[in-house]
Amino acid sequence: MIIITIVFLGIFMFEWNFLKHLGRKKRTFWITGCSIFVAYVYVMAVYSFQNLPSPNLLIDYVFSLNE
Repeated sequence: MIIITIVFLGIFMFEWNFLKHLGRKKRTFWITGCSIFVAYVYVMAVYSFQNLPSPNLLIDYVFSLNE
């Protein structure tokens, strides 16, 4: 989890410096920051819940046509 956080901090810093260098608007910073945050939360959720059983069997049971 620490390595994932460090990687995302690196990506965030790279993007922040890139946007500052190009002189982008405040809205662009918000869009980029929120996108990185959503990606970070998604990756952490997938990493945290990887031990849960897969829902594939339930989906296969519900939508199965081979009965």
